[in-house]
Amino acid sequence: MTSITRWKLACALFAALAGVSVVRAHRGGLDAPAAMADEPHGALPYALRRPIHVSADALGLSRRDLVDRIRTAHSVKEIDVLAVKLGAVGDDAAIDALEPMLADSRRGVPEALLAAFGEIGTQHAVDVLVARSKDDRPTIRSSALLALGSTQSAKAEQALLEVAKNPSDPAQDWAVRALGDMGTEHAVQALAALAASPDYSVAATAVTALAQADNEDARAALRTLVDAPDPRVAAVAIANLDTIDDELRTKLIDIVHGGNPQLVNAAVGALAHVGEDALPVLREVALNGPANTGTRDSAVHAIGEVGGPKAIELLGEILKTGDRQAAVAASAELAQLGGADARELIIEAALSDRAQFNGSLQQLQQMQGDDVDQALLSVVKQGTSAERRAALPRLLKAGNDDAMKLATQLATTGTRNERFEAMQMLSQAATPQAFDTLVDVAGKARGQSKNLALELLVQTRPGDPAVGQLLEEGLFSGRRDEANYAASLLGRIGTDDARQALVTALTGKDKDLAGTAANALGQIGLDEGTKAALMSAAQSNPAVKAQVMGRLIQAGSPEGMRMAEDALNGKDATSANAAVYALAQQGTAESRRLLERALDSKDTSIRQTAIGALAQNPDEHSTDVLLRLVHDPDASVRVTALSALAQVGSDRAQTAIIDATRSGTPEDRIGAISGLAQMDDARAGQQLAALMRDSDPQVAQVAVASSYNGGPEVDQALQQIVNDAGEAANLRLMAANQLRSHGSDVDATTQQQITQLLGGDGYGGAGYGGPQPPPQIELE
Repeated sequence: MTSITRWKLACALFAALAGVSVVRAHRGGLDAPAAMADEPHGALPYALRRPIHVSADALGLSRRDLVDRIRTAHSVKEIDVLAVKLGAVGDDAAIDALEPMLADSRRGVPEALLAAFGEIGTQHAVDVLVARSKDDRPTIRSSALLALGSTQSAKAEQALLEVAKNPSDPAQDWAVRALGDMGTEHAVQALAALAASPDYSVAATAVTALAQADNEDARAALRTLVDAPDPRVAAVAIANLDTIDDELRTKLIDIVHGGNPQLVNAAVGALAHVGEDALPVLREVALNGPANTGTRDSAVHAIGEVGGPKAIELLGEILKTGDRQAAVAASAELAQLGGADARELIIEAALSDRAQFNGSLQQLQQMQGDDVDQALLSVVKQGTSAERRAALPRLLKAGNDDAMKLATQLATTGTRNERFEAMQMLSQAATPQAFDTLVDVAGKARGQSKNLALELLVQTRPGDPAVGQLLEEGLFSGRRDEANYAASLLGRIGTDDARQALVTALTGKDKDLAGTAANALGQIGLDEGTKAALMSAAQSNPAVKAQVMGRLIQAGSPEGMRMAEDALNGKDATSANAAVYALAQQGTAESRRLLERALDSKDTSIRQTAIGALAQNPDEHSTDVLLRLVHDPDASVRVTALSALAQVGSDRAQTAIIDATRSGTPEDRIGAISGLAQMDDARAGQQLAALMRDSDPQVAQVAVASSYNGGPEVDQALQQIVNDAGEAANLRLMAANQLRSHGSDVDATTQQQITQLLGGDGYGGAGYGGPQPPPQIELE
């Protein structure tokens, strides 16, 4: 931008603020400004609240050129920049020219243009935005609503009020936020009403919008909301206060001393707006407030917000005498404030015996200067082990030799935690010397230390030949854990060399290593060469066939589907089950077809696996299939289908489970019980209670063991069992356990029976083991 252009811009902006004729100058006959909404009390004049519009000529811009550039822009970022300029100089003609681009499919393009239309703010702009506020695309609709808030027009206000007052409208929050930008009298009244909404999300958004409105009425509403019955809403109101008079200061101090954890932190933060007069209260809270609640942190942060010499002095006191939580926060605030005094306090703290305690060493990492380097070097030479490690990162990045020697020593001979931490610091240093040191450490280390070093090298320089060489050596080291980890890292790198190393392992004589390589190759995009290698390995090595099939299916390869179909048609149940597991993750028409074929298998285990797969993504068709299988001749298949229906949870599924509990076979009743326990239905509780007195002892036991969710009917049945001296002893014991674990209210007689059965009055009674899982029933 040239000097003359800057001069023109300054003149134009000054004229706009002064209300002279250059405001909305040269906007043409079609640029009728929107009718203004009522101006709120105690707010900035509209001339200052509304977006500033100036002549394009005054800025040395061409409106037509802006429009043409937006039309032909290739990147969303470029459109964002141009749209901001258009908002200052645009007119109705520009809106008409660009409105077709609201259908642009690139995310961010319509949103940028709608924001520009809001800044233009003519009646035509408002009409376009109101129309788009009914768009069926959520992001377009929300952007249009937000843009309406910038227009300050009466029509926009009415549109926003309609949406904001509709609790069923998913865009309600966006309209509420836009009303905060609008800031009119009616907007503030609506926001104050919404702040009393029982929906906390809406109420909190309304409170924040009131703060955004920033006028006399909005500030009065915020002060009222400090006493809101919902403490969460009150906390949001307090956090948004920015002007505090004596009366409000007294109320905030009372809140701080009152100790309500939902309000204290907000009140402490708000006291920062009082200034230095709040420092005594903030000091008290920072040093003696509730621990482990965040309150001390809030107080320290508020002191930092106050700023100035007295605040810095107080932060230094907290740094020296406060607990860990407060001292660390004080160190951070001093670093943020900066200046000679704050810097001196941090360096002093870093050289004290509280250095590792107060966070000062971490703050020094972000500071510059010879005195900082000298302080860190002093810590490296004389500090404790923990302090030395805290001082290292900055010095390692600077290439300090003493720091590099210490890091190397820690990475090779330190404790496990010291080794891990030193290797991470070498990785983060990002210098050639640090990288070479980490490569050397990785080459000599073993076990977890080697794995971590390799992981860090892959994160920082995945394509470096030295890293690839280390991984290849690990892959063929003969040590199983090391080979597995190296293979996974090679799969993540995905370079040609990594792919070739894995293919070599895949086709080698080590069958276990081949399986590991097959899994790792699945992380890499399957080109034809890799796919051929996988297929060849699957044919020659049955041990990797399942892995290869799964990877190919996951990649959507037709070869994987053919392998799955062959497995389902074959006699190997293990391969067939692996195929079912892989197919269940796909959700395609072909995978569903093969899964339904698996349901007709002669092998029960395959059918059960397929049933479980169907329940993962239930729809009407899969529900129909499961309902049919509830009547399968095989009892174990029926039980599995009932269990799957419990996962489906639809009305049809639940009805089928309840019907099964009335079956004539104990196996079906037992199979349905676990489903009953998962149902949130009064019928389920009633039926479960009935099954506790089933004529078959196994059914009754499973029903009692599955009654862990309780309920009136269930607890009543359990009490009847406990008080029935003629009932089986083990069933009475189980029922007593359940009642005690539920914490059910029981009469004195039942309580006496429970105590006799379990011993004691609490949870430690003899024989008590908590809610019991259903016993495993062998089905013939």
